[in-house]
Amino acid sequence: MNWQDARRSSGRRACALLAASSAVLHALSLGHASNPAMAIVMTGMIAACLFCAHDLWTRGTSRAWVLVATMNVAMIALHMPTASHRHGDVTSGPAPALPAALAVATVIAVVEVIVAVAVLAHRSRGTARRLGAA
Repeated sequence: MNWQDARRSSGRRACALLAASSAVLHALSLGHASNPAMAIVMTGMIAACLFCAHDLWTRGTSRAWVLVATMNVAMIALHMPTASHRHGDVTSGPAPALPAALAVATVIAVVEVIVAVAVLAHRSRGTARRLGAA
């Protein structure tokens, strides 16, 4: 294994650890599910995060990176209403602070989206070069 392969492997494995940490954050939040349907959805998210973590750790396929980007964009979109939700009128003062787990999960999601998009852009650039050379 040359140094570039080692660098790629360590980068995708670091992202696999981020995906696994997302699963842990969902597991920690599972006790706060407001109803059984939410608990089922969160359990599905735990499984999906672990699936992506495994795929990134072992292979780092483009499919895994697309799933990571898609799931994290969806997570951010789903949690934005929660983060900005306020009770009462707009003049009632500042919105309450985000729960710590949600704030950490959002930061992790943003990092995962940025890295996944960068990896996919880099891979597609290489594919375009190979197709142009053929």
